[in-house]
Amino acid sequence: MQRTWVTLIGGVLLAPLGALALFHARPGLDPVLRAPAFHFWVVSGTALAAAIASAVVIASARSLRETRLLFLALAFAAIAGIFSVHGLVTPGFLVDHFYASIGVSAWASIFAGAGLVALSAARMPPAVERFVSKAGGAIFAWAFVLLGCYVLMSIEAESWLDWAPTDERTVQYGMAFAAMALIAFAAWRYAQSWAFARLPAQAAIVGALVMLFDVPAILLWGEVWRLSWWMYHALYALAFVVLFAGWAIEVRRAGTLRAIADAVSMRDALAQLNRGRDTEMIELVDAIEAKDVATLGHVSRVAALALVIGRRMGISPADLRSLVLAAQLHDVGKIAVPDALLRKPGPLTDGEFATVKRHAAHGGMIASTVPALRELAPVIRAHHERISGRGYPDGLAGEQIPLLARIIAVADTYDAMTSDRPYRAAHAHEAAVAEISRLSGIEFDPRCVAALLASFQADEMAPAA
Repeated sequence: MQRTWVTLIGGVLLAPLGALALFHARPGLDPVLRAPAFHFWVVSGTALAAAIASAVVIASARSLRETRLLFLALAFAAIAGIFSVHGLVTPGFLVDHFYASIGVSAWASIFAGAGLVALSAARMPPAVERFVSKAGGAIFAWAFVLLGCYVLMSIEAESWLDWAPTDERTVQYGMAFAAMALIAFAAWRYAQSWAFARLPAQAAIVGALVMLFDVPAILLWGEVWRLSWWMYHALYALAFVVLFAGWAIEVRRAGTLRAIADAVSMRDALAQLNRGRDTEMIELVDAIEAKDVATLGHVSRVAALALVIGRRMGISPADLRSLVLAAQLHDVGKIAVPDALLRKPGPLTDGEFATVKRHAAHGGMIASTVPALRELAPVIRAHHERISGRGYPDGLAGEQIPLLARIIAVADTYDAMTSDRPYRAAHAHEAAVAEISRLSGIEFDPRCVAALLASFQADEMAPAA
């Protein structure tokens, strides 16, 4: 699968550049296609698509107080406002001859968009995060006003951008390579998030950025009105087609527009966990729980229960640390489960339950990609296995199931039974203990069950209220 994605991305990157090289080598294959009207509508349509993308980010977010959402919304807004000028001043429509702003806007749109989308992917200093959390809405409002002024000035004042040196080749080279570097950085960071959670909305952003990567190069070397020059307009437009297609899949899959903001704002936990930062571990646990507000606190409670069981069973301090970490992340695979299923108030259908069950295997896959968690991948994958062999995803039985996974299974089941869920009320402590005791030796390791019961009897942990 990874090889397929690399091949696809490589093809999307290299095909336009290969065509551009061919046109330069054989100019006869690069015909002149002078079509001002078509240019006006293509550019205007692309600008409108960028404006809609910005609106979608805003509509899907609870607020613009998070840097990633704010800068992504600003990136699309900047492309929409600045690139619209490139279309509006097409000779023969609102103006009758070329304004300097037509060329300036082509370069400025991709450069500003690249810079802002790179900021959306970067990790901001705490001071910036705090400032955005207080003034995100105001920042976007002022940016909107400035973009509006840019559009009006570019149409009404013919010479106001005559000073801009975007016709100079050295400036064009600098802007093109800088924009490509910024887009490459953003694509890589969003690809890390996608590799972690595999959400369609993340894949859509990566696909759009891959297409936008070639735009500065074609803008630099394509010849005006020739097919080579039209290619950058096509890539610009196709990038938003890919973006909206992926976002539509995400919304349909999750059942809520909020899923787009969740996918975008999810911290690239893969990179942070590789650095072993505890704060990012906390953010990741929060992201897991935010997926299913009905189980808020579940992973923390399971970790606490698992720790007490593990201590009672006498496992080593090193294994206890691994146990707590695996328990905190045992539901990490739910990141890829549609919110609508996690929050469904009634029973799941067989097909829906099959989708939810995939979270165990997906969680194991995620952990296997993170060096800091790789040894725990089998534990996370196996936390729904049962000693009878009737669990999932692999049907492991008895000692085939890692001990830490057997401990988590007991802790997970007890907390699930004693917590309210959308489809049922919580069971009483006594009922949960009775059911787990009944399944001891059938679904659960008797030693883990005995440790749980002994912990309650010794008041090492309080029964669920």
